[in-house]
Amino acid sequence: MTTEAIAEWQRKWGKGPHLTADVVLFTLREGRLAVLLIERGIPPFMGAFALPGGFVQAEEDLEEAAQRELAEETGIEAVAIEQLATFGKPGRDPRGRTVTVAHLALCPWDRVAHARGGDDAAAARFVDIEDGKPVGVKLAFDHDEIVRVAVERLRGRVTYTTAPFALMPAEFTLADLQATYEAILERPLHRRAFRERVEREGWVVPTGKMRGGAHRPARLFRAATRELLWMRPWPEASKVTGGMKTRAPGRRKRAS
Repeated sequence: MTTEAIAEWQRKWGKGPHLTADVVLFTLREGRLAVLLIERGIPPFMGAFALPGGFVQAEEDLEEAAQRELAEETGIEAVAIEQLATFGKPGRDPRGRTVTVAHLALCPWDRVAHARGGDDAAAARFVDIEDGKPVGVKLAFDHDEIVRVAVERLRGRVTYTTAPFALMPAEFTLADLQATYEAILERPLHRRAFRERVEREGWVVPTGKMRGGAHRPARLFRAATRELLWMRPWPEASKVTGGMKTRAPGRRKRAS
């Protein structure tokens, strides 16, 4: 964005401070944690990838603005979101002083696979998360930092809530559920201990159905509730000594 373009934008809208709302939407795609990004169709950072979001209108509350921008730019509507954090470092937006309130959303793949670019987003796509950041792309503004904070929040939630269930389809195996936890944490969990805890706490309900495959059939479950449940912390997820042990990489047992 040129100096002249910035000056023209500021003459029209002012130097700020301005308020925006952004959305970090995570899903599980092919067994990997992925984040929803849009390709910006307008300056600044035209052609770069960023989080869905935009300016809050005078009559909107923050969540309403976040939901509107998500729908306009990606076609995804009416998802559960919550405030993540506020980001307002000077210079984060070259157009002027801008503060954004980032929101976090967790959705199963079948709810969001239809995402398409719209409004001032030229495209929308999901990008895998690795080492706490999107793979192979650098994001506009300070959105890399926002994604990093969102990943840390989600990983923390794994240790004391049932947040990963929000990423699950209606029916799943315990191997599917464990793979989701491991995709978020980017580390393996002990198979037997994980399953014993999940069933003992009553977080899943057997459907009475089986999923066939190359090996023995696996039981299908559903979440006991889609509401966020709070629980005793999992030492293995927060890397606290004791409690459920993790196995070393390369020793993964075949899941049923």
